[in-house]
Amino acid sequence: MKGIRPLTGIRVLDLSRVVAGPLCGRMLADQGAEVIKVEPPRRDMTRKAPPIVAGFSSYYAHLNAGKIGLCVDLADAEAAQLVGRLADASDVVLENFRPGILERFGLDAASLRRRNPRLVYCSISGYGQAGPWADRRCYAPVVHGEAGLIATNARLHDISARPEALSHADIQSGLMATAAISSALFARERTGEGAHLDVSLAEVTVYLNEFSAPELCGQTGPATYAGAASLVLTLGDGTSVVTQGNPVDNFGMWAKAMGRPELREDPRFTTQAARIRNRTEIDRLILEFSLGFDSFEALHACVDPHRIAVGVVRSVSDLAETDWAKERRLVSEPIAGLRIPRVPYRSTSGEIGVGTRPPMRGEHNRETFVRLAGLDDAAVDRLFARGALLTADDGNS
Repeated sequence: MKGIRPLTGIRVLDLSRVVAGPLCGRMLADQGAEVIKVEPPRRDMTRKAPPIVAGFSSYYAHLNAGKIGLCVDLADAEAAQLVGRLADASDVVLENFRPGILERFGLDAASLRRRNPRLVYCSISGYGQAGPWADRRCYAPVVHGEAGLIATNARLHDISARPEALSHADIQSGLMATAAISSALFARERTGEGAHLDVSLAEVTVYLNEFSAPELCGQTGPATYAGAASLVLTLGDGTSVVTQGNPVDNFGMWAKAMGRPELREDPRFTTQAARIRNRTEIDRLILEFSLGFDSFEALHACVDPHRIAVGVVRSVSDLAETDWAKERRLVSEPIAGLRIPRVPYRSTSGEIGVGTRPPMRGEHNRETFVRLAGLDDAAVDRLFARGALLTADDGNS
């Protein structure tokens, strides 16, 4: 039916925190699932990440928009049992604890799937649910080192090893978990059975590193293709522009664009081997050429007919102000001033993406435990009174 989002009617119990699991939950909410986020009393640490806008961390909002918010102390046995009841009423449980932690509370995959065989239980961890590294503490920066990403970047750029600025392992694992959950839900339609999904940050990092296979097959040294081999140009007006590919490979296109087709017959550039030896000279020619343009538009008009792709080096904030971003609705604003990225695809079947803010800490405790766990108001009051349930009563959402 037109207007029904793909996962409308699916309920997700999101026990995860920080990045990988929460992003997965956000993507499931974008597709129409009811996602119930369960936070501990100390709250998800990303709630404190600056900047804070309208009471919410923008970082937290990006990862948790559109969710229902609970705050539960799982150390309280009754509260943990009630979360188990929520799992009984859910289609998906999502968690990113170290293996074995949730077993202490009876919220592990084996326990919950015995009671609810249709449950799709997705575990995201550093090194998987079993094996010699399963118990290791792990965050994305550590995985970047262990799983080859830092070494790959250092090799391809021919630089010393340095940490990654972005949480690639977390973000990519969130994406992979979303795909795995969607696949498991589809399989359940045919078999009636759920599954326990084991997503490892380290394995995802290797799988989504486009240079893993070349390295495993013996590639060494800096990159001669893909992004690491491309150029960043500076135009006459100071604009930074990035180009595609290695100019060693597409020098013939550049020679035409520069109005110097004779360079293709220059002995320094006639063969691939010669161009590799003279990469510095190729770069110099293109960099000097680019200084002759007083705008990106002028450069683009010159090189585009020669099948050379170029783009301005922009900040996300700059991109958000372009006509392209506004037409595509790149940014969502669930609260005035709280701007977060919108889901990055469109569907002819209807709207995709959440339109609501993230939850305040414990905002939906009462409504959710009454609706799904069968409690009455008096029972909820008792849980609040002894600190098993909490809300954002300290002024920090």
